[in-house]
Amino acid sequence: MDIADVSCVYEDHYLLIMNKPAGLVIHPTYKHADGTMWDAVLAYLATQNGDNWVPPSLPDDPEWAGAPPAIQTMLREKRLQRLWKEDGLLLRPCLVHRLDKDTSGVVALARTERSRRHLIKQFHDHTIDKRYLAVITRGAGSWAEPRAPFTITKRSPDSEPQQVDGNSFYSATPADEFLLDGPLDRDPDERRRCIVIPGGQEAQTSVRVLAVEEPFALLEVSPITGRTHQIRAHLSASGNAIIGDQMYAPPDHGATAQLPLTRQFLHAYRLTLRRYPHNDPYTFTAPLPADINNWLRACCPNLWHTLNKPGAKK
Repeated sequence: MDIADVSCVYEDHYLLIMNKPAGLVIHPTYKHADGTMWDAVLAYLATQNGDNWVPPSLPDDPEWAGAPPAIQTMLREKRLQRLWKEDGLLLRPCLVHRLDKDTSGVVALARTERSRRHLIKQFHDHTIDKRYLAVITRGAGSWAEPRAPFTITKRSPDSEPQQVDGNSFYSATPADEFLLDGPLDRDPDERRRCIVIPGGQEAQTSVRVLAVEEPFALLEVSPITGRTHQIRAHLSASGNAIIGDQMYAPPDHGATAQLPLTRQFLHAYRLTLRRYPHNDPYTFTAPLPADINNWLRACCPNLWHTLNKPGAKK
């Protein structure tokens, strides 16, 4: 994967939004020391002309009026240092959330300390709206069977909430909302994946079915919590794995002769957050990358048309 494939969606003094391709690890690890999205971000910033931000010129605090001139000068200098520390550019931007290696889409980075705290609080309070597009089909490994209480609650405009199973996705309408709820932790038999298991971290995932073209369903998925592999693990626990998922789907899961898909059809297409310093809501989007867009067009033309109608999600 060429790190040049990473593109900048949005940039200001406080915030950086990148579009990550599939196949790229977010951050260096002992297995992936370089060639990561982090390297791409640093390479991108090195091509920029720098940042001309300077702290604003502020009037003296009224409480300083009675202080000796030397003390007033010291207070001004300390305030200026604090402004540079809080609102000046960090030496390196801070990743505030992550995507799996083979998941593509929008990633946010904070560029100042106050922006970092502002974003982290939104993630902690679950007020950031993250939306993914996914394509599933029926079937999951026996290991994905929930080992702790796992519920799928269907909410429809004209009926009371009801408990359903994963088959209900294929008869749903876009007006229906499903809440998947079950604790997640590492599978003791395979530490690379997560399962619904006693003692796991609380996890909730919201799902809407945008369209169905048997045996496939196109979903808009919003993780309410932010657990490792949450979307992939919850959908597998429902009995439906994401097409192309090399870890969470059974072998040849949903295989099609037209065009094999070798990574999960999972794309973080939209991220809505409040920007620092004005706390204004803003939405960032990333179009479907070519690999899954081409697969969808070739293998599920009705689902492809759903996404490409005027005003549809892309």
